[in-house]
Amino acid sequence: MKDSGGNKNSLSDKIKNSLINELYNEDQKNVDKDIKYSDEALEFKNKLNSAAIIMNVLNEDIFDFNIDTLGIIEKGESIKESRKASKEFILFILSSFIIVSLYAIAIIKIDYRILIISQIFIAIIAPCIIIPISVTRRKESEF
Repeated sequence: MKDSGGNKNSLSDKIKNSLINELYNEDQKNVDKDIKYSDEALEFKNKLNSAAIIMNVLNEDIFDFNIDTLGIIEKGESIKESRKASKEFILFILSSFIIVSLYAIAIIKIDYRILIISQIFIAIIAPCIIIPISVTRRKESEF
């Protein structure tokens, strides 16, 4: 038994093939224009056009991505460096605050002479110790 949908599209294979050929601009056989522009033929043509649109979308290169991997890596490293710099800055501020606070507490609790002794240490002795240590570390890091 044929289903009732078969009667609706009663176009012959010859007409269907000619409509398909017309869609793809291929060899167009002469088909009766009255049959070619009938309701069934126009409905079939609309279905072909919608299928062609869907197929054209699928043929497009949807995986054509312009990904700048080097830029992404550089951006990630710059973010990592900025986080590291901000952490170091916060640690520097905290340690400076602690040292200055302890220094102020020592001056208040002990005596003002600690101020004079520490200033002599900072001005004369500390550079004589810090400069050679930093020079040797720099030479070690170059090798």
